[in-house]
Amino acid sequence: MGLSNFFNSLFGKAKVTADETIEKASEFATEAKESLEDLAASASKKIDELHLSEKTEEFIKNAKEKLDEASEWAEEKSQQAKEAFEEIIEKVEEKIEELKNDKKETNPSQSATEEKSTEEENKPTA
Repeated sequence: MGLSNFFNSLFGKAKVTADETIEKASEFATEAKESLEDLAASASKKIDELHLSEKTEEFIKNAKEKLDEASEWAEEKSQQAKEAFEEIIEKVEEKIEELKNDKKETNPSQSATEEKSTEEENKPTA
């Protein structure tokens, strides 16, 4: 009884933490992309206002391209991290179920009591 509750509590917290980390990484990538787009737009506007030479314009154009690439890279890495966390969470949940099933097989009478106890713990409170 205590062991399954321990794992449920432990991995439940890990899942919440992983979800929060994924969300923060996604928010960071979105904010970085928006900031880079704003910076590129601002640089482009300044070029037009200052009538800079072609050489400077080429440099700024290349910088904008690099910023776009960096933005795409950050977004891609954020997505990869999200997918990796989701895979880990799925594997952990599967392992928890395996442990629960193993315990039920070794002690069926106690498992029924644990299930009732777990159901009562998981009931929403008013």
